[in-house]
Amino acid sequence: MKLGSFSNAVYTFCDWIARLAYINLLWILFTLSGFVMFGFFPATIAMLATLRQFLLKNHPPVFRTFWQYYKKEFFNSNKLGLIIVIIGLILYMNINFLQSSSNQGSAFLFYSSIIMSGMYFLIICYTLASYVEFEQPLGTHLKNALLITVYSPLPSLFMIFGFGAVYFAVTKISGLGFFFSISLLGLVILSSANLAYKRVAQKQEKLST
Repeated sequence: MKLGSFSNAVYTFCDWIARLAYINLLWILFTLSGFVMFGFFPATIAMLATLRQFLLKNHPPVFRTFWQYYKKEFFNSNKLGLIIVIIGLILYMNINFLQSSSNQGSAFLFYSSIIMSGMYFLIICYTLASYVEFEQPLGTHLKNALLITVYSPLPSLFMIFGFGAVYFAVTKISGLGFFFSISLLGLVILSSANLAYKRVAQKQEKLST
C-alpha cells in the first residue's frame, strides 16, 4: 500500500515536471511567434490559463489548450498589455527624472516611486491571475488587483518569496531557467492569487455573519 502511494507520488511529480517544461517551451515559442512585442502577453495568459487547468486537476491536452487560449485572448491580452506597459513607462520615466534631481524633496519622491513600482509589479501579477480566473472588464481586473495588493500582504509576501526562490534556483542550476523559469513563476503567481482569493472570501464570510 505504501509502495503504491509512493509510486503514485513519484508519477505525479514527474508528470508535473514534464508539464511545466512543456508549457515553458510553448511560452517561449508563442512569444517569439508574436515577435515578442505582440506575443508576450497572449503567451503569458495562455501559460497561466493552462497551468490553472492543471491546478484544478483537469488534464486537457497541453498544446491544444495553450493554442486555444492564445488565439482567444490574443487581442484582449494585448490591450491589457498596452495599459500595463504605458503605466510602467510612466513610472520608469518618473523614477529617472527624480533620480537626476538633487533636492531632498526629490529624494523622498524617488524612494516613494521605487515602492510604488514594487507594488505595481505585484498588481500586474494579480491582474494576470485575475484575467484567467474571472470574466470581468479590464478595469475591474486592475482594481481588484490593487485592492488585493494593498489589503492582503501575506499572499504578496508569499509571491515575493516564491519569485526569489525561483530566481535562486535558475541562477544556481544550469539549464533550469530555459525549461522551467516562466512556468514556475506562473505557478507562484497562481498559487499566491488563490491564497489571496481565499483570504478575501474568509473576510467576506466573517463580515456577513
